[in-house]
Amino acid sequence: MDPLVTIITPSYNQGEYLEETILSVINQTYKNTEYIIIDGASSDNSVELLKKYSSKLAYWVSEPDKGQADAINKGLLKATGDYICWINSDDILYPDFILRRIAEFEQKPEIDMIYGDVDQGPEPGNTRLRKGVSTSYNLMLKTLTIPIPQQSAIWRRRVLEKTGILDPKWHVLL
Repeated sequence: MDPLVTIITPSYNQGEYLEETILSVINQTYKNTEYIIIDGASSDNSVELLKKYSSKLAYWVSEPDKGQADAINKGLLKATGDYICWINSDDILYPDFILRRIAEFEQKPEIDMIYGDVDQGPEPGNTRLRKGVSTSYNLMLKTLTIPIPQQSAIWRRRVLEKTGILDPKWHVLL
């Protein structure tokens, strides 16, 4: 049996981008996934999109929250996957993202997290590559930088069990 992968999307008034994000997740070539979307009581068309795709979602809710970290935490607390990742509501996953990451994890059981490069830009075809940079916990503390592109990161459940959920006072950390 293929391991279960949880994908979490926090969202707030991102209806313009949300459907493309949803489609990039539900159309993954790797199928053993649970998709959780936590919406912060959007006033745009986000809830209509969540209802449209509700049969493809393991869980969704639209309610006020205390910011992005709080929304992600709500998703983390619902997550049951052996592997976990989150992508924001204006990000997309390439079709084989999950399949390739699980294959990498299976080849290296000692690895807890994998991340890599991401294409960034306002629209497809108008992007720039943001490189994932090798780092360590000590280096991140020393430089106060996190060179891990979140939308390319996926980790084993044991990381969440060891570290716990996000600190909700940090809405965004660059």
